[in-house]
Amino acid sequence: MKTKSKWIFLACALLSAELIARPAIVLAAKGDCGQPQSSGDTPTASDALAILRSAVGQTIQACIDKACICDVNGNGSVAASDALTVLRKAVGQSVTLACVCAPPSGPACTSAELTTLAGSDLDSGWTGLGHNADVVVGSIITARTLRRCTDSNAACVKNSDCVNNTCKATCNCNDDNLCDLTGPTQQKYCVTTLLPCTTNAECAAGVSCVATFGPPLPLSSGGTPACVVTYFDGLLSGTADATAGTGVMQANLVSRVHLGELLDRPCPRCGTLAQNPQVGQQFTCEGGQRPGQACTVEGVSPNFGGASHDCAPSTGNNISGSGLAVRFSEVTTGTSTKTAKLPCKNFSVTSNPLNGTGKCLDTNVTCSTNTDCRRCTGDPTTACTGDGQCSGKGTCAEAPDQPISCGYWCQCGFCNNNPALPCFETGDCPVGQACGVGLGTGTMQNVPQQKPNDCSGDKFICGMQETEKCAQTLQGKCSLQSYRTCNDDPTCASNGAGTCTFDFRPCFEPRITRTGVPSPLGKHCTNTLAVCASNTDCGAGGTCTADTSVPQTVALFCVPGTASSAINSAGGITGPGAVGVKGFIRVCRCGDGKIGCDEKCDDGNTVNGDGCSDYCQLE
Repeated sequence: MKTKSKWIFLACALLSAELIARPAIVLAAKGDCGQPQSSGDTPTASDALAILRSAVGQTIQACIDKACICDVNGNGSVAASDALTVLRKAVGQSVTLACVCAPPSGPACTSAELTTLAGSDLDSGWTGLGHNADVVVGSIITARTLRRCTDSNAACVKNSDCVNNTCKATCNCNDDNLCDLTGPTQQKYCVTTLLPCTTNAECAAGVSCVATFGPPLPLSSGGTPACVVTYFDGLLSGTADATAGTGVMQANLVSRVHLGELLDRPCPRCGTLAQNPQVGQQFTCEGGQRPGQACTVEGVSPNFGGASHDCAPSTGNNISGSGLAVRFSEVTTGTSTKTAKLPCKNFSVTSNPLNGTGKCLDTNVTCSTNTDCRRCTGDPTTACTGDGQCSGKGTCAEAPDQPISCGYWCQCGFCNNNPALPCFETGDCPVGQACGVGLGTGTMQNVPQQKPNDCSGDKFICGMQETEKCAQTLQGKCSLQSYRTCNDDPTCASNGAGTCTFDFRPCFEPRITRTGVPSPLGKHCTNTLAVCASNTDCGAGGTCTADTSVPQTVALFCVPGTASSAINSAGGITGPGAVGVKGFIRVCRCGDGKIGCDEKCDDGNTVNGDGCSDYCQLE
């Protein structure tokens, strides 16, 4: 009975201490001795409470994954006495924590390199013409494991950046797999010429030295070619769990859009499709700023051939000024969702409760909210007020769970009408600002989104029969050149593009959802991407490579308008965008004697002061 009373007393003390002593700011990566829950220089009451719960048999995952940090006296078991010791430490008493944790196995991870793979997909704009575009295969983005000062939690690179002279990585990919990441850390380029650089001083006056999102991206839609150079506007940041294979990142990008040179060569090219260009091969540039000069393939477009920074688009073709803001508020291996909440601008789709003219899209019956336009999820042509009217047709739901909404809704606007801050909703905006319909005109970047989609034969309703497709509105594309639109076979035949094939036009529904695919860090075949144990599992031409993963990440974003009415009209911008990137990620470890990712050296150790630092950068 005394033991039970002691535990009850301790639990009450822990709960009280947690409420009183809980820190307002998380200071550093958790996982130190006595810290299964919190971060910082010392444990908190929440750590003691977690250890107590583990001691009485509750499932505390952190104490399971790394039991030694909960066993603070090192006797091989987690008990209430461990929790009491941690509580005393948390409230400032002079006690010693003596965890006995085995040292990490092998060198720690310090950086990672993502290479884009075939099957990555880009959907942009409300017309549908810019959907299902291919991303350049072979583009490389590198990031680094974030390091923090153990005294202040400030980001750091080396020990001397910290007052207490201790700069610690947020993970090691051995016994601590939850990593904070920062980047990009790949080669930088002058934004106008795409010549390599390390600082702005190496570029022309007023020209920035930036990390790009791969080489120039060639796009053609609606008979209009464009060449897009996208770069990072500041740091990308986020977290990744090597064990679960999950990750969430944020990044602000800027896209400089150029009028394309030809429909089948939107960007200057480094190797034609007929030449079967591969990353690393050498060709000469076709078009752009440096025609005829040598180039090295850095990525391959399945539709247009080799891409390279060596082959920069002509600056005179730029139709976006300093660039269009593209904000990736969430790049994730999970699910990302955005719902249309703004009125549309085009006169044909302005019916909307916010304008006082709400009508259910399919019947033109006056409505005030989506509740007035409920339909069966399995058959949106069936109106309903309850599930009983949807027998065999799903459930009775309101939009966006089914396509029929009260009025037309568009996805993209701007925070306080700022063209540099495109948004889906007010939550995407800085504090105090609101997401609203763009007020720009003509070819201004903050021109409002005109329509929700281009399903003109379907009363502008998307997804009635198939997800993200018009039910009646058709679109023709050439069978051998999917970027070339057509109405008949001769159009395609005259360009060597096969025959004209028709399908229902792609479209964005009121709710846009994309889901990624996690991939735990392990061994994967370089050819099939399958999990493997040895090269034998990969067959001919494949290598079983450790410290790799093959996730798919997704992101939703808004694209502002350009200075070209043709690009805006064909692409349907201002408008929403969605991207899914299949990637091959390789993790690099400082101290393994192999230089990779963003490492500049690797002398086989993590000793500072010998010319190669403990994170494999030159000293």
